[in-house]
Amino acid sequence: MRFEELGMYPARVEKAVRESPAVVSLHLRSPLPREPSPGQFVMVWLPGKEEVPMSVSGWDGARLRISVAKMGETTSELQRVKKGEYLGVKGPLGRGFELGRGPYLLVGGGTGMAPLIFACRRLRERGERVKVLVGARTSSELLFVTEARRTGAEVEVTTEDGSSGEGGMVTDLLERELPKRPWKVLACGPEEMLVRVVEECVKRGRKVQVSLERYMRCGLGVCGSCVLDPVGWRVCTEGPVFEGRLLLRTDFGKFVRDPTGRRLPLPPGRRG
Repeated sequence: MRFEELGMYPARVEKAVRESPAVVSLHLRSPLPREPSPGQFVMVWLPGKEEVPMSVSGWDGARLRISVAKMGETTSELQRVKKGEYLGVKGPLGRGFELGRGPYLLVGGGTGMAPLIFACRRLRERGERVKVLVGARTSSELLFVTEARRTGAEVEVTTEDGSSGEGGMVTDLLERELPKRPWKVLACGPEEMLVRVVEECVKRGRKVQVSLERYMRCGLGVCGSCVLDPVGWRVCTEGPVFEGRLLLRTDFGKFVRDPTGRRLPLPPGRRG
């Protein structure tokens, strides 16, 4: 079956870069119909496997970068693709970050740095002041720290085990940093972390945009697998980026959905 018959564009793998033990970035040459914006995603199909949503972590006008975290069978296979192979790509999809005048504080936990490094690069190209707070369990899991610094952004790092930067949670850095300047905040990471980010920003009257990670089957708003109750927003179309204050009107931080669409309590995890 041709990629075009599935509504996808053929994307040739030009390079694969190991970013951490769990993450591989794929650099793809693909004729996307329009330029992706930071915070948007693409649906990626490896022939013989399912489609999976991937945040865009970079775009240079001809090459698309996606950063694949090993989560299951399909993502494990994606990490093993070789230069010259082809993937199917659909997109860009969803709603990205609204990037106005700064200054901007970017808060990334774990693999949540993927959309944020794209936003960081775009903001710095415009000359905006950017500070990036990067958190992970341990130093080997930190993502895009060097790349963020190369853009000219200020970067602070925290790890839960203290193996790099400060020991603790990235939200500890956020609480310390927020009062210093009239930051506009962009955040992505584990949902429990994002809840703390939103609550802290709302308490201080700061604008915060959150890129939310949820299970997506179709990426087009049809299947309903990523709906936020009770308002019915679909993460794949009304999001994945949402204004933080609005998210507090939903089951954000309380429930998620499984592949069948059934609501389940948010599993315990890192709080950032």
